[in-house]
Amino acid sequence: MPVPVRYVVRPRSRQISLRMDSARREAVAVLPRARDRKRADALIADKQSWLDQHWQKLPPPMPFVPNGRIMLRGRDIELRHEAGRGTAREADNAFIVPCPDIANFAGRTHRALIAVARQTITARAQHHAAALDTTFSAITVRDTASRWGSCSINGRLNFSWRLICAPDFVLNYVCAHEVAHLLEHNHSPRFWAQVAKRVDDVKTPKHWLRDNSPTLFAIGAEH
Repeated sequence: MPVPVRYVVRPRSRQISLRMDSARREAVAVLPRARDRKRADALIADKQSWLDQHWQKLPPPMPFVPNGRIMLRGRDIELRHEAGRGTAREADNAFIVPCPDIANFAGRTHRALIAVARQTITARAQHHAAALDTTFSAITVRDTASRWGSCSINGRLNFSWRLICAPDFVLNYVCAHEVAHLLEHNHSPRFWAQVAKRVDDVKTPKHWLRDNSPTLFAIGAEH
């Protein structure tokens, strides 16, 4: 299939540029003006081989379909549809999603994973906050494309729901990292000293995220 392309108009840009966005699984063409669309299309045609190479390097999509497979807590598991209503649950190496109308399975699966992520992340953040003798004002768990977590100046913690798909040591590190920002809103030695109180190994989870982020963004992708 052709590589999906999203056009973005940025008046401050001096020239047309093209890049791959592995998080959204698409190419992004940046145009100084809307009327530069034809020139952008010419650039895309010229760079088609480059786009195809990058597209082929992306991990295969893992759509939310019955009997499909996704990564959850770092493990390859099956998505299983169950007739009726109820709360999604993990059992027998599967994520079981009750859904009266199978046409809504993807949406229910997405919402169920966010709910599981919110519960797990909140518990882990509370644990780290108590250990560091600090508190946060609220937690937001949503789909983010640029950051796995962040901490606002007013004490609100924000996380990507996709962390629930990563191994536990990765989720734990990101939670500890953001909780440490409640005490130090920087990346100074004092900040890393707070992180070290909660996580013995910082490099391994950081490297895992760097190497596996395309796989996390493939979860739920349709193409």
